[in-house]
Amino acid sequence: MKAWASCAALLLAACSSITISSDFEGASLGRVDRVSETHFRCRVPGQADQDGRNRQVTWYSFRLDGARGREVTIALTDLKGEYDYKSNFGGIDEKTPPVVSVDQKTWKHLGSRLARDREGGEMTFTVTPEADRVWVAHIEPYTASRLDRFLAEIRGRPELKDEVIGKTVEGRDLHLLTIGRGDRIVWLMCRQHSWESGTSFVGEGAVRYLLSDEARDLRERMTFKILPMMDPDGCARGGIRFNRHGYDLNRNWDTADPANPESRRLMPEICAAKQALLKDGAFSLFLTLHNQETGGWLSGSERHPDLATRFFAALKDKTVLGSAPRAPGPKPARGRATVYEYLQREHGLPAFILEQGIAHDAILGRLPTSEDRLRFGRELARVMAELVLAR
Repeated sequence: MKAWASCAALLLAACSSITISSDFEGASLGRVDRVSETHFRCRVPGQADQDGRNRQVTWYSFRLDGARGREVTIALTDLKGEYDYKSNFGGIDEKTPPVVSVDQKTWKHLGSRLARDREGGEMTFTVTPEADRVWVAHIEPYTASRLDRFLAEIRGRPELKDEVIGKTVEGRDLHLLTIGRGDRIVWLMCRQHSWESGTSFVGEGAVRYLLSDEARDLRERMTFKILPMMDPDGCARGGIRFNRHGYDLNRNWDTADPANPESRRLMPEICAAKQALLKDGAFSLFLTLHNQETGGWLSGSERHPDLATRFFAALKDKTVLGSAPRAPGPKPARGRATVYEYLQREHGLPAFILEQGIAHDAILGRLPTSEDRLRFGRELARVMAELVLAR
């Protein structure tokens, strides 16, 4: 009887129609063409800026239904893009395999081979779902609603102040978390680009550590200010790099003007963060977190070279960071200044950017996971605190 039921289930699965959908939070997928019952061509929509330039193709997320036990071939298409006004092949390739989940809680990297046709702008992979429903994404998602749940979990803690400093284009809250009451202030900014979900895991790891008993002494001696999600609109709708009006939240820091109504309309996220950052004058350290496809790096500093050297040495010695130091670049063109460039050049403040790669990590010896990011968040908070207190 059991054998018959098993055969019937397999027969039913083989006869059912496989479907692909993107009707959930954070999903992103364009047109889907069915080549055969188990072969699909899926366009990755990408996202361009306010001028229709710099199309980024670094995020996809979709659900596969009705394919349990069947090998399905997915060809992701239209992967060619543009970065800083130069054409590129995007960040979706054989070095960044998709992650899959049957419950949207536990994710694992796909083990099948990936084939990238750079000239044709495609990447092909196969997946054999273990369940009737499986989610597939570029990297593990961290949605806007997950942040809401995390904030609801920690809200009310006496060590924490959660304030809304502004609204996004679509009217979502922009949160600023303050932990501690010391006179030395450290800033941490996460998720300027919505596809870079690893930064949210790092931020959560840092917050959990700073609220722990282990960090009690740090909370007395210093204050951490954390912007946990700069682009909740993009995180909710499956965006990539730009806000709803097409503005890159890690550019335009030199031109966004909180006193100008048009700036507040087009770039409310930058304007709100800019006001909060400069409200109380100088701070001890600022770091914005990012992800990229290749290896990571920490920016250098023209104004604070010794601090940059010590910062990198501490990260290398005390964290799971896989990165390299990078010398300061040339002055950016107008309207292209990043947050750390703006704070350094315009205000002389100790500000840095940290990129973490999503491909194979030389230190870990494997692809990084959300658990690695959470752990790094704890380590990062300790390193930043020690660095500031040692000055």
